[in-house]
Amino acid sequence: MSKVVCKTKRIGGGFGGKETRAAVYAAAASVPSFLLNQPVKLTLDRDTDMMITEQRHSFLGKYKVGLTYERKVMALDLKIYNNGGNSLDLSLAILERAMFHSDNIYEIPNVRIQGKVCFTNFPSNTAFCGFGGPQGMLITENWIQRIVVELKKSPEEIREINFQGEGYMLHYGQQVEYSTLAPLWDQLKTSCDFANARKEVEQFNSQNRWRKRGVAMVPTKFGISFTLKLMNQEGALVHVYTDGTVLVTHGGVEMGQGLHTKVAQVAAFAFNIPLSFVFISETRNSLDFT
Repeated sequence: MSKVVCKTKRIGGGFGGKETRAAVYAAAASVPSFLLNQPVKLTLDRDTDMMITEQRHSFLGKYKVGLTYERKVMALDLKIYNNGGNSLDLSLAILERAMFHSDNIYEIPNVRIQGKVCFTNFPSNTAFCGFGGPQGMLITENWIQRIVVELKKSPEEIREINFQGEGYMLHYGQQVEYSTLAPLWDQLKTSCDFANARKEVEQFNSQNRWRKRGVAMVPTKFGISFTLKLMNQEGALVHVYTDGTVLVTHGGVEMGQGLHTKVAQVAAFAFNIPLSFVFISETRNSLDFT
């Protein structure tokens, strides 16, 4: 194993399917590569690829929500289920992240969330961008919309009343710090002239029977971490040369999320040099990042 060197160049825009489902392709390509002592490239057509790598998890949410006469949410009792398909894959970790994001951006003093992965006769579902977070937040916005309909209030009013504030303790034990939610929300609401946009939409809808328009502002909060603690670590090797340029090699994989660009920006900011002075090398395991 010590003689095996793995190099990873950019692997194209995408997430999730490359995390675990690509192992099937890698195993199939490794056998002829070993027997022939030659590099082997395996390329599938789009239909076959979609059948094997599969899709984002579908979710079912069942909830009870309690709020005061002042429209302040006080309690959430939520049960969520995801369709794992015929194998576990990453379904449990995706369910956990959905549970973490099931408050979205709202203060809920009393929370109970129960989650289950469902074993079904569908092909195994896998990770997609957001890793369960979008599904959890969509369920939240669903019951927010139910409150709006029942109380006949604007969605923005209900959301603003229940925004998480500085110092609020989240249901998984993390405290909200350095929150920019309120000023950012107000700034965006003003810059897009949301009130007039809403009036224009309502006027258009009242004058058109079949064609309709909609406009909305929806906040989100996304946790930047893995639920597996040992994965929340990384290193980089930085070379600074006498001509002022910098070479950075890190252990992350660029798959369309802009990781190389972000690392280069961090290095340029830290050294106070132009971004063009920073070069990111390909990811490989033959370098010591410690």
